[in-house]
Amino acid sequence: MPNKWDKIADEADKATKATLANQISSLTTLKDTEIAAIIEKSGIKREDFAAVLKEVKDATKSNAAKANAVAKINKGVASLVEIATKLL
Repeated sequence: MPNKWDKIADEADKATKATLANQISSLTTLKDTEIAAIIEKSGIKREDFAAVLKEVKDATKSNAAKANAVAKINKGVASLVEIATKLL
């Protein structure tokens, strides 16, 4: 049986995920549920997903530089594939 702290931690984690999905969806054409599904399916950490989006949106970098930066993010390419799947 989970203790109170485990329950509080789980609730905080769910709230954080929902908030991040909402903030990301406000910057993209993807819906909160789609963002959450991409994160879940690709297995990427929320912070890494935000880093992927930051790299992709960086107008100062070439596509090659963006690709190199995303490739260095853990599961970054997998999340991009999921994003592309949703958009196509």
